Order: sequence, then C-alpha cells, then structure tokens
Amino acid sequence: MNKKEGIFKKLVDDFIELLSSLFLPFINLMISTGIIKGIISLLLATNAIDQTSSTYEILNAIGDAFFYFIPVFLAITAAKRFGVETFTAALIGCILLHPSMTNLMSSDGTVTFFNLEVPKVIYSSSVIPIILAIYFTKYVQNFCYKIIPETFKGLFTPPICLLIVTPVILFVFGPIGKVAGSWLASGYENIYNLSPLIAGIIVGSLQPFMVMFGLHWGLFTVAINNISLVGYDTILALFGAAIFAQGGAALAVAFKTKDKKFKSQAISAGLTTLLGITEPAMYGVNLKLKRPMTCACIAGGVGGAVAGMFGCRATSFALPALTTLPVFMSNAFIQFLISLVIAFGLAFVLTLFSYNKDLEKLENETEEEV
Repeated sequence: MNKKEGIFKKLVDDFIELLSSLFLPFINLMISTGIIKGIISLLLATNAIDQTSSTYEILNAIGDAFFYFIPVFLAITAAKRFGVETFTAALIGCILLHPSMTNLMSSDGTVTFFNLEVPKVIYSSSVIPIILAIYFTKYVQNFCYKIIPETFKGLFTPPICLLIVTPVILFVFGPIGKVAGSWLASGYENIYNLSPLIAGIIVGSLQPFMVMFGLHWGLFTVAINNISLVGYDTILALFGAAIFAQGGAALAVAFKTKDKKFKSQAISAGLTTLLGITEPAMYGVNLKLKRPMTCACIAGGVGGAVAGMFGCRATSFALPALTTLPVFMSNAFIQFLISLVIAFGLAFVLTLFSYNKDLEKLENETEEEV
C-alpha cells in the first residue's frame, strides 16, 4: 500500500468510526421507534384507529418524536465525540427545533437576522447541520476556555458558544446540510432510477459487509434524509432481504449441526434476525463458518433484486423485521414480502445443501473437548 492509499484508507476508517460513534449509542432507540411506527401503520391499515382522532395524534407523537428531535440526540453523541459540554450541545439542538425557529423557517416571508437574510432550512429530522455545528462548537468552547478566567468559564462559555454558533448554523451549516442532503438523496435516487434491480443486488448482497465496516451508517443518513424530504425511502426495503437471508442461513446451520450448544445458538440467532437484529447470526454463526455467509450474500442479492425491481419502500425509518412490516405497506408490499421469503428460503436451502468443512471442524473440536 502506497502513501496515498494509506491516507485514503485512514480517512475512510476515521469517517466510518465517526458515524458509528454518533449513531450507535441510540441505534436500539431508533429501531424501537421504528417498531412503534409499524404498529401505528398496522392499526391504521386495520381501521383500529382513525387518522383524524386524537388517539392517532398521540400515538404518532410517540412514534415520530425521536426522528423529529434527532438533532438533539446527535448533539449529545457529537458532544461526547468532540469533547463539547453536553448540555450546551443539547441546547443548540433545541434552539434549532424551537417553535419560533420552526415557524420562521416554514413561513412565506423573508427571515432576517440583523438585516441579513437567513436561508430557510427546516431543522427537524436533519442530521448534517447539527454534526457540523457541534464540531465547530468545540473550537469556540476551547477558545473561551483559553481567554476566560477559570472562575468564570462555566458561566460565560455557554452563552458565548450559543451566540456565536447559532448564527453560523443559520447562515452556513444549515444551507450546507440542506444542499448536501439533497445531493445525497438525489445521488442515490439517480443510481436507483438507473437500475433498481442492480441497486437491489448490490445492497442486498453487500449489506453484511457494509455493517462490518460501518458503511451502513452513511446509508442510514441518506434514508433518514429521504424520508424527511420525500416521505419515503427505498434503501431500507433493500436491507430487508439481506437481514432475512442471515436468518435463513443461521437456521439452516442449526438444522445441520449435531452440536447441541451451537444448534441452540444458531436457532436463537436465526430467529433474532426476524426482529431486525442480524449481529448474532452474522458474527456468531454465518461469518464464523464462512460458507453460510456466502450463501446469505447470494440470497440477499436475489431478494434485494426483487425488492428493487418492484420499488418497495418504507414510509418511516425502521429496519425490516416482522414487527415493522406495516412501515413497508405503502408500495409493492406483497412483492416486499416475497423478497423476504425468497432471501430467507434461498439462504436456508443453499446453506443446508452446501458442504461446510468449518462446521465439521467445529463439531470435531467439541467432541474432543467432551
């Protein structure tokens, strides 16, 4: 590896590590709210609740609150990552979502700040502006720490940060985030529109490796942005085949192995993928034995091709799982279910009928230990 390749690899690794550190602390909360949105969609589809009722409004607030206020959550994780005072960072996020700010940005008139026109950006559900803002806050905070006497640091640093950082967000980071978000969304859509089938094959087959290297965080950012801008996203639907394929492969291993302990582990891991959690199956079973991972990737690509070909999509952020299926009802839902069944079934069959020397080796080692 030459010097340029080493620098590029380091930049990519640092970027992946950054995204992981920002999103990983609340990934379970993100999945949980997706499940809630799925339940709400199911209640609407079965006419159990009326979309005009106060019951729906309350439930919708429970499901939507996380993504509406995601700038605040990102402010907290970014503060930890960049060494910024946590409550100052959280308050910056809250300022962007204050009703007065939201009303100004959504109004028809011109918004000015000391006679300077402010670009209109809606900050709810946004990702990029707050990350840039907290990174910038680090330098403002450090500057304040250098010039303000120790006794007054805690008193004067937060207001100075707020008064400096907020206008910079409004004039710089907000517009940058808006443009970058639009580019990300349009870039993915261009690739997707060029060939949804090929996009499905790529995402469906490579998703496990995206997860391993943290690249899925970048796709999550695009997915959240897509839902915020256009009200739906197709990336998440393509993830479904890859997730269910991991489960099919793990359950096939459970069916094949004679090792009772590993059988139990594989069954548990395989069933867990049906709830959208792939790590136990991916790391504990399929990757460990290599061949099942290959089978899962092939099956994920086939299932992803089906989901891509029919334009399956999600109306809110939710990792594909049995509990979040209603989120995917808006378009080609039957085809989406077919893509999951194909991915799960094909991974199971391929793994079941493929020879696996690593599984034999594992079973032999277990017998020797006994």
